[in-house]
Amino acid sequence: MRFTRRSTLALIALAYVQPGISLADDDSPLNINLQLKTFGGKQFWTDIRIQSGWRIQRNHYTHHCRILDHRNIRQAWGSFNQCQHRFDEFVKNGKIGPYKTKIFVLLHGVIRTRNSLDPLARYLRDHNVADVFSWGYASTRQTIHQHAEQFGELLSHFPEDSDLYLVGHSMGNVVVRSYLKTQQDERIKRMVMLAPPNQGSAFGRAVNDQLLFEALWGVSGKELGAGFKELEDQLAIPEYEFGIIAGQLESNLVRNPLLKGPSDLVVSVEETKLQGAVDFRTVNSTHTRIMNQRETLQYVQRFLKNGYFESAVTRKPIH
Repeated sequence: MRFTRRSTLALIALAYVQPGISLADDDSPLNINLQLKTFGGKQFWTDIRIQSGWRIQRNHYTHHCRILDHRNIRQAWGSFNQCQHRFDEFVKNGKIGPYKTKIFVLLHGVIRTRNSLDPLARYLRDHNVADVFSWGYASTRQTIHQHAEQFGELLSHFPEDSDLYLVGHSMGNVVVRSYLKTQQDERIKRMVMLAPPNQGSAFGRAVNDQLLFEALWGVSGKELGAGFKELEDQLAIPEYEFGIIAGQLESNLVRNPLLKGPSDLVVSVEETKLQGAVDFRTVNSTHTRIMNQRETLQYVQRFLKNGYFESAVTRKPIH
């Protein structure tokens, strides 16, 4: 049977409204699926299980789930239980490979997507025998606490005997700290924070009342601004080794007048600091490009392996 564009769209619409097709968390057979290429889930989807490049995602608005393969082609959709059963079948028949014992999880910041961490992910894969997963979540649609709960759901699917290493960019670090407030995971060994707003964002506080800011940064971005005093009580300091890399733009031609002192144009160097860090460095970069700098890539790789950015002797801990 040949599908035209119109008939394909009609079938997709039918799948969502056809009586008897349930999106509840039941064990009924999966819905009819067309193996369509997707954008991989950006802002409206959150990854709740990742393995060997495949992922189960949940839609923020409809709450239904789908399975994407490593090419972002949808292989199934329905309730979480339905997708979980099918995912397990793919694992059992070898279509989805097993986990490695070492797992790196990368977390993007607000507004961004997991694609923003692709250069870092490739670098880590080239230098490690490990799974490297970039976690995608609907960063502007929910509160940081809600993101943290979903992050915990993701971690729950990793093997109990695995070693976990985290790298967060911007708000991704705050999501982890929110998760750690109520959960302690002994599998997590080390973490690198890239441009983290650990003290909130003065830039966010300065423009927080503008409709454009709220429209772009969403509810979680607002929490990093005017709402940070309330949020701060809900954040923990990691008990495992962690290091911080801050952006410090060296050019005198570009400055953010809303920030005091050196900054990456979004977060000041001082705002990134957090007591307990075992090492601290700055790199010449803006906030949005810090994860792509060659120096950053080398620092991250070295810290995840050894617990320092340059050497044990040159560590710069934050007391």
